[in-house]
Amino acid sequence: MRSRGYLAALALVGIGLVGLYSYLTPSPSMPTPLKVPEVVPEYFAEQTSDCGVDLLNLASSDTGPFKRVLPVGANPPGERLRRNVWEQGRYLVHGRFTGKVHEFRECASFPEFEVLDFKPWGPVQRCASPGALDAVMQTYTGDLPEDRYAPEDFVGGPFPPFFDDESCRPVAACAMDKRRADSRPDPEAVIDGEELPSLDGRFCHPVTCEPGEKRVDACTGVIWCCRLLPPDAPPGP
Repeated sequence: MRSRGYLAALALVGIGLVGLYSYLTPSPSMPTPLKVPEVVPEYFAEQTSDCGVDLLNLASSDTGPFKRVLPVGANPPGERLRRNVWEQGRYLVHGRFTGKVHEFRECASFPEFEVLDFKPWGPVQRCASPGALDAVMQTYTGDLPEDRYAPEDFVGGPFPPFFDDESCRPVAACAMDKRRADSRPDPEAVIDGEELPSLDGRFCHPVTCEPGEKRVDACTGVIWCCRLLPPDAPPGP
């Protein structure tokens, strides 16, 4: 009798272990659902402005059609990048439309677009402005990679060296945007009464500056040779 009771107890323990294992082990017919990461669409974007606000020209294809949107969130290029980078910027952005629309003084209305992150679309275009009142536009941005952003490109990053505005001299003129062949300086533009050299951009490369000078690409497409200021030296008035 004792052996029968002992065997019965063992059988109950075995059944309990099997039940516990079945409870803890997911059934093959009911797999544990996986969390699918959200797919955020990628868009082609160009920096633009209208109604006194900075906008993005947005499209799902690099050929368009483009639609102007108001960038918001923590990562709009116009708030993250220095002005001499974002003013002519082209980007691949990840983000989403929020469903909101903003109206500006009866000028126009633009849908709101949250920018989650961005990277360059094509070569990074940097420019400077000899003679600008804005000292930030008198920073030398050459010798930086064109296939990616550099720390100097971002607000809060290290400043590129400033150039001595009074030492600058024009040496050539190129297309304002190397990525678009139809982007050219104004052929009527003059500096101090003198026509700019190579306005059609045919002679923009190579440019040779004097020893101690650096090439500075202006936002207008004009190429200058300028001397750099000592580190931490502010530009002149």
